[in-house]
Amino acid sequence: MNLHAITLVQTSLEQVMQEGDTAVALFYSRLFTLDPELRALFIADASEHGRSFLTFLQQCVSGLSAPQTIIPAVKQAGRVHARHGIRPQHYHTFGQALFWTIAQIQGNAFTEEVAEAWTEAFYLLIGLMKEAAVKRET
Repeated sequence: MNLHAITLVQTSLEQVMQEGDTAVALFYSRLFTLDPELRALFIADASEHGRSFLTFLQQCVSGLSAPQTIIPAVKQAGRVHARHGIRPQHYHTFGQALFWTIAQIQGNAFTEEVAEAWTEAFYLLIGLMKEAAVKRET
């Protein structure tokens, strides 16, 4: 990712973090609407998962400018998700829910350029998670 795209994602996430509880509620509502079967993977309170997710997302996004600092944690998250039943196809749905949530919070500020930056960041991180999950299974 180039520095401009990283800055767009980081700035966008700052706004999402300011709306933490709202972002979590929007995200999980959208996720479970897109794939109701995913609800079964969240035994505990979704808001608890959501706060952990936002913290993890913030750490990942903060580390985009120095990816070597976040790769171990991202790969570990992929292995953990695999143990909890998250499959590769779930990441696509997760991305849809995330991008929709960001767009809801940012409104007109969620431009095509911001969406493209988020897409690049998301698939970079998810690629690492999937890779670690596959290596765990083999």
